[in-house]
Amino acid sequence: MGKSELKIGTALSMLTIVMSSLIQIIYTPLYMKYLGPADYGINSLVQSIMGYISILNLGLGNTMLRYTVRYRAEGKLEEEKSLNGMFLLIFSILMILAIGIGSYIYFNIETFFGERFAVEELNKTKMVFIILSLNVVLSFPLSIFSTNITSREKFIYQRGIKLLTMMLNPIVGAILMINGFGLISVTLSTLFFALTSYFFDILYAIKLGMRIKFSKFDSSILKEIFTYSFFIFLNVLIDQIYWGTDRVIIGRYIGVTGVAVYSIGAIFNTLYTGFASAIAGVLFPRINRLIVEGKHDEIDDLFLKVGRLQYILLGLISSGFILFGKDFITLWVGKDYIEAYRIALWIMIPLTVPLIQSIGVSIMQAKNMHQFRSVVYLVIAFLNLGMSIFLVKKYGAIGCAIATGISFILGQIIIMNIYYKVIVGLDIVNFWKNILKMSFPIVIAMAFGIVLNRYLKEISYLKFVIKTGLYTVVYSGLLWKLGLNEYEKSQIPISKIFNKIKK
Repeated sequence: MGKSELKIGTALSMLTIVMSSLIQIIYTPLYMKYLGPADYGINSLVQSIMGYISILNLGLGNTMLRYTVRYRAEGKLEEEKSLNGMFLLIFSILMILAIGIGSYIYFNIETFFGERFAVEELNKTKMVFIILSLNVVLSFPLSIFSTNITSREKFIYQRGIKLLTMMLNPIVGAILMINGFGLISVTLSTLFFALTSYFFDILYAIKLGMRIKFSKFDSSILKEIFTYSFFIFLNVLIDQIYWGTDRVIIGRYIGVTGVAVYSIGAIFNTLYTGFASAIAGVLFPRINRLIVEGKHDEIDDLFLKVGRLQYILLGLISSGFILFGKDFITLWVGKDYIEAYRIALWIMIPLTVPLIQSIGVSIMQAKNMHQFRSVVYLVIAFLNLGMSIFLVKKYGAIGCAIATGISFILGQIIIMNIYYKVIVGLDIVNFWKNILKMSFPIVIAMAFGIVLNRYLKEISYLKFVIKTGLYTVVYSGLLWKLGLNEYEKSQIPISKIFNKIKK
């Protein structure tokens, strides 16, 4: 793979993250205006259910990628063809299983949601479920072509197709909504773009030389494949329980409007997580090298360095949302969804800790110590599930957010920080000393933000821009003066400009 392929692919990937954020911010109020909160809630609910059907792939996509790359590197081209055939057979079996489970869910939608859904809402839910189910079940066997393209590191094609479909899908959806077409038509357009992507993946994979052979399967490798996939599957299951179950519970006990409000709050945390992961995702190879070379002090330094860099950005986003989030939601989708503010906060604030420590996951994986984390997260996920059912009955949609926040505090903050300190050997005490020191100027900046809110009470786009602009300037200035070290200052573009001017 050439350097230009990697650079362009990386640039497209970053552009995809930015465009995804902008599309969610622009598309959501359009959805609310033309289709309404009920249809938005139905779509969000069915998407969550699809997440459970999707986990039937058992993490085998990453496993196929690993073995495809290995066989090609070893020149075992015939074995690679057989591997493709074996995975196509496995995924086809999983597709049939997914169809069976999907059929069971479809025929029980009325039983599960009938108490809180109107008849029209139930009918729409069933139609959307059928359309999105078709997309999911076809993704099982057809994903082998996308995986094969990934194994050849054709990032420009893959990132380009993803970016193109991600932009065209909401544009077409918006045109359909504005012209009076309903939820079913918008969902069908999503299916169309998914099928188009699969079609081009098949053509491109074949053009690149992908071949499939249904013979000479290496049965001995099956055990190794499923063993490797297990913890990947476990993490996917945990994520689905954390992020997908709440909507199902809310739909069951409250209805589609509650799902819509919760989904609005959840959008902020999706964007929040995306910003954090952009920093840590490229460091796994470096961590591996440091561990092999026995440079454990450098691992501690890297853990602290990345955590501090992430906290600079996440501190601005979270503190800004605490201060001005209500204004933003009111301007964005209307004051009827103001509960989404509290929902977002209950998840965002505890989520900040695992996000600024996300490099710790890569360190555990490099040291082959990540199994404990998977088990802890699984236990906490089921605790979250139980608490969500209890609290949603008592407090409504926000009860699910409270349960998720408590789960994060118990599992991802308290237990994992003890594990990082005692077992992994990271200097957690020093880490938190640094974070607390950085928090001091943030608290001062927030006091300034409170004053802004007191004197600029009227909610308008102009006042929102003024408040967030002034707050960003004060936050940046205080953090620069009182919170950042010399390394961090050197990484900020404005400091490089000042250095050039001085020269």
